[in-house]
Amino acid sequence: MEEINLNQNSTKPEKNKLNLSKKKIIAIIVAVILIISIIITVFILFGKRKMNGELGNLSNLGLAASGDGAVFYNKYEDGIVKVKGFDEFQITDETAYGINVIGEDVYYLCVNDPSNIAIKRVKTNGNELRTIKNVKTSISKIYVADGYIYYATNDVQDGIAKLSIDGSKETVITASEIADFEVIDGKIYFSNKMGIMYKMNTNGSELTKVELDFVIKEFQIKDDYIYYFDEDNKNLSRVKDDGSVKEVVSEYVNSATFNISKNKIYFFDKENKKIASVDMNGGNYKEIVSISTNNTKINVIDDVIYYLDASTNESKIYQMYRVKTNGGKAKSIEY
Repeated sequence: MEEINLNQNSTKPEKNKLNLSKKKIIAIIVAVILIISIIITVFILFGKRKMNGELGNLSNLGLAASGDGAVFYNKYEDGIVKVKGFDEFQITDETAYGINVIGEDVYYLCVNDPSNIAIKRVKTNGNELRTIKNVKTSISKIYVADGYIYYATNDVQDGIAKLSIDGSKETVITASEIADFEVIDGKIYFSNKMGIMYKMNTNGSELTKVELDFVIKEFQIKDDYIYYFDEDNKNLSRVKDDGSVKEVVSEYVNSATFNISKNKIYFFDKENKKIASVDMNGGNYKEIVSISTNNTKINVIDDVIYYLDASTNESKIYQMYRVKTNGGKAKSIEY
């Protein structure tokens, strides 16, 4: 009998240890799940902020983008340059538009001539350059999101095409002659050649016409508003993406070249031939830099503006320059 009692007493601590071990394992699993959830949430939120921050660049030919702890810009007509700290080195040697940096990959459009346009990908260190697909498009922009590349196609069928990042599968998700489009937070906004606005999901579902009594060709989206240059009244205006609340943003903006970045609007002041900025409420006009050409494109990364101006090389029309967003001396990019 004593032996039986001894055996019973000896098993109780073992059971307690086992129970404690199970609780520890469960606690660890729960903690790991919570940490993963937090990481995924932060990644998603960061990704959305980053995309929102660079939509304006893609509306300005996509000449600059950030990612992988660096800045990538088009050394106009001469290729993509990577800037990390004080170091710069070239990773491609061809004209690039619509630059998207996703992880360790740089996606871009290479436009040699209207009949030779390619969507390409290269590693951020310049390795593994490859052509994903040769395309026909009249809009020099692409959006890379959720494992797909979105672009405006005018090949067999006009519309917005959804191409897998390896180029193996392509679908035209809406059939229309596209004037402009943006992909943001799982939605696609686009205007057709008639200036009629639509929005839909990235899989092509829930196609909805934005009811407007005016036309919009080129635009930028921020916080459920469609920002556009009002050609009739020569100002920057905005309208809710359900067609309501139309209002003037700024009378200072007198051209269709503008870039909404963070909480500023950078634009080409065509009358004074300057790149300038205003606050989101349209006020606080500030001159940043004078330019000599009648056209430019404005790309903003953090506190630096990358823009086009007249080339110092007689064989070229434009070249890339940069200047701080708060002004100062413009610096030409050496060629």
